[in-house]
Amino acid sequence: MSTTGPRHSRPQARRAVADVPVGKRITGAARRASGVFDDWLVRRVAGRSGAHELHDPPPPEEPPVSADLLNLLRLLGVMLISSGETTDRVQQILDDTAHRYGAGEVQFFVLPTGVFVRVEDSRGSAVDLQSAPNETLRLDQIAALYQLLDTMKRDLPPPTEVTGKLAEILASDRPTPVWLMLVGNIVLTVGLGLMLNPTVHALAGYAVLGLVVQLLILLADRFTLLSLALPVTAGAVVTLLAFGFPHALGGGQPSQLLIPAVAGLLPGATLTNGAIELSTGSMVAGSARTISGLNKLLLLAFGIYIGLQVLGPRPPDSAAIAALGWWAPILGVLLIGIGHSWRSSAPPKSLLWLLLVLYVTFAAQRLGIQIGGPLLGAFLGGLVAVPTAYLVQRNRNAPPTQVAFLPAFWMLVPGGMGLTAISDLVTNAGVNGLQVLINVLLSVLAIALGVLVGSGLINTKQPGRAPMLDRLLPPPAHLPAVHVPSADDGKS
Repeated sequence: MSTTGPRHSRPQARRAVADVPVGKRITGAARRASGVFDDWLVRRVAGRSGAHELHDPPPPEEPPVSADLLNLLRLLGVMLISSGETTDRVQQILDDTAHRYGAGEVQFFVLPTGVFVRVEDSRGSAVDLQSAPNETLRLDQIAALYQLLDTMKRDLPPPTEVTGKLAEILASDRPTPVWLMLVGNIVLTVGLGLMLNPTVHALAGYAVLGLVVQLLILLADRFTLLSLALPVTAGAVVTLLAFGFPHALGGGQPSQLLIPAVAGLLPGATLTNGAIELSTGSMVAGSARTISGLNKLLLLAFGIYIGLQVLGPRPPDSAAIAALGWWAPILGVLLIGIGHSWRSSAPPKSLLWLLLVLYVTFAAQRLGIQIGGPLLGAFLGGLVAVPTAYLVQRNRNAPPTQVAFLPAFWMLVPGGMGLTAISDLVTNAGVNGLQVLINVLLSVLAIALGVLVGSGLINTKQPGRAPMLDRLLPPPAHLPAVHVPSADDGKS
């Protein structure tokens, strides 16, 4: 038995070798021969000159930019994107950071979904990429990020130390408990309802729908499928509840409940940042953001359409109900500030500063509406919000500009007018579709233009030139938190 095995295995081995293509056999033989020759050459040379001279590799050439600094720049870029900055501002901050660390050979290409870093020297160039998560940082994380930027501008710590602190900010636990987030979204929804439709009969509806939407958001964080379909699901659920119980929740006017309930899902920041980027020449980033925002807006409207189709025929809204007094919108702004600070985990001792920016923005928006209509109000609100947030951060214990600006930016709700128009287009066959689209675009452009002009008052690209507001006002008594450092600071 022991002698038959080898006799049968040899023909099988020959057949197996014959089945291999000739080209592969030749290539394999050449590689084996080359390896044998190389081994022989190594032994031959080593015997004459010493093995250590051959086996010791040459010292590696130093890269123009250290790997630690590249890791810092990539991580900083994606965190700035997640904090709500436009791609142009992210690139300016990255350029400034690279120059402060003595790296002038680095170029950046920033998109809403990632950061490209290009390093070039006499030996050639290399490109690296870091993708950005499709999530927005909490207000406490944004505050910590800009405070770290301020520290980098003053002290210039080692890149590894900064990268470690950035990772700690990303991994930090949410300081707000779940129950307070639920209460925060309820308060936020009621506040926005008092601004848009201040009727006492709708207050219960605002509270119930605000709780339901926040529960859906928390569930979407745990279930990927729900996260992908969150705009459609939220729009459908809100519509089913509002129109299914029109008198219990909306006082006979269920359509007035839709916008405040889904306000937290409106793509106002995405659409406005996209319009700003298109205006400043960032066509790729601006187009991507605009299409993404419009897509989310249409998904919300599609969810509303599904809810209406499930319910079937429905009676029209009741006659208009008397609104609350002039104080209702003012109280609404207060509730928006409190609710947003709880829902988005605002840093401690920042609520009063957030409310200050909110009320100034609200006053400018109402003034514009009284003078020239909603579009002028949107423009003035965006124009005032950015400089006000910048002036706030000059005070001691005030939050950075981006933290103070985001709640006011969200209160303008540029997508709100768009969703109202698209909802009317879905529910009312007599609405002019072209006019709806024009109203959406004009409302977004009005706020974007206001934010762009307001940002010009606090930003500068000219070497040795301070922002306009800094030239008009005395310097603060303490060192302010840095919001938008300029790449020219290191040259002045």
